[in-house]
Amino acid sequence: MRLLSFQLKQPLSLKWKWTILLFLVFNLIGVASLMGYRHLSQEQALAAIKANGQMRLDQTQSVLKAAKLDIDRLGTNAENASADDLSLLTALENSETSLRLYNSANQLVYETRRLDVPTVAASPQVDIYPYKKQLFVIGTVSLPGRDGTAGTLQYIYRPLQYQDWLAKQQQLINWVLVAILVISLVFAYGLARYLLLPLEYLNNTLDLVEEESLSTIRVRKPRSNDEWSDLNIHVNRLLDKIDGYVQNQKQFVEDVSHELRTPVAIVEGHLQMLNRWGKDDPEILAESIDASLQEITRMKDLVQMMLDLSRAEHAEVDYKDEMTEIYATTRQVFNNFVMLYPNFRFYLDSEGEDKELYVKIYRNHFEQILIILLDNAVKYSTNRQEIHIAVSASFTTVEIAIQDFGEGMSQEDKQKVFGRFYRVDKARSRQKGGNGLGLSIAKQLVDSYKGRIYVESVLHHGSIFYVEFPILLDKAEIEKNKKKVLTKSL
Repeated sequence: MRLLSFQLKQPLSLKWKWTILLFLVFNLIGVASLMGYRHLSQEQALAAIKANGQMRLDQTQSVLKAAKLDIDRLGTNAENASADDLSLLTALENSETSLRLYNSANQLVYETRRLDVPTVAASPQVDIYPYKKQLFVIGTVSLPGRDGTAGTLQYIYRPLQYQDWLAKQQQLINWVLVAILVISLVFAYGLARYLLLPLEYLNNTLDLVEEESLSTIRVRKPRSNDEWSDLNIHVNRLLDKIDGYVQNQKQFVEDVSHELRTPVAIVEGHLQMLNRWGKDDPEILAESIDASLQEITRMKDLVQMMLDLSRAEHAEVDYKDEMTEIYATTRQVFNNFVMLYPNFRFYLDSEGEDKELYVKIYRNHFEQILIILLDNAVKYSTNRQEIHIAVSASFTTVEIAIQDFGEGMSQEDKQKVFGRFYRVDKARSRQKGGNGLGLSIAKQLVDSYKGRIYVESVLHHGSIFYVEFPILLDKAEIEKNKKKVLTKSL
């Protein structure tokens, strides 16, 4: 049995949705304006017709009053009527006008033309009456007779020109409606395309982004300073972060493959030697096992350091709401090193320990930075085993300086000291267990929290490492974080 497959229709694009919406809006505005114009023009035309009919009624009444018609003699039998009266009434009639005369008993005695008109109440003011798809302007006034009797004149006016004008106007409106539909569609499509042009450009740019081009392709900021420009800025920041993660991943793989190649080769060499003949010699066996364990330990430490470095590269994202009190934390790390290295003399110069000074940084990361710098100071100290720590603050930044009096470094070393796996003295670093990642981790952590780290050094006279962070000045945010920490501890 063959199953029929149904393919869902592709949904309308945002451009066509906006086109339809704008088309409906423009049509609504255009049709409403056109209908308003038609209503206003017709009202003005009807008012003019009504005024013209009132003027004609008043003129006809004046003429007939002056003539003093013998209303009683006017009837269906024209022979009883005066020839002058009939000629006068005939002269007042035309293709658009009809007259009716009623005697004192309100009986129709004469009409110039028989018309099918609506029955209306007598009124000296003319009014417009639609009847059987026609318009009639009708007014009724009193009319004194020749012998003193009173009658009534009903004036009936058909505005035939208005009917023709109305038909032509409707035809014109139909053509204008068609024009509005076409213009609205074209204008709506053009406006929708123009408004969504930045989105189309953004979409096309992102389609070009691949792993190889991630570092080079960015979205161009539009000239307008609106939401589109803000979106492009955020997209570029996101692309920068993604590119950073990709580059870090590549760097991590390259570093692991490079740094683990030597210890793996050493372990492999010892195992091959033991497999061939070394296992029969107790001294060689013990030496190979000891060397292999050392290399495995070094590999484990190296992998852990590289993982720490990888995490440090996006610390700001993972710990964006954390803060640390600088004076107390520095004092705690200082006390730990005093206890760990009793042969060293440590000095802490802190100008504001009685105050609280907060920085937006995860406490463990701040401690890790201090530990890396102090550990390096201990490792590279020579005869003068003395380390100075100073904490000073300005209005917006806090600076921590760590000074040793050890080997120091050259100008070339100062430029490369924060690079991955760089060792000032490779032989001494390997003997002391260094792998060249500590300062890289410290720099990455400092950079992640918008800080700055740099070094001043004189070869054979020691080094001073400086770390600067922006101070957290928002008291409301400080209190909020304090409450959060207190809640976690309960």
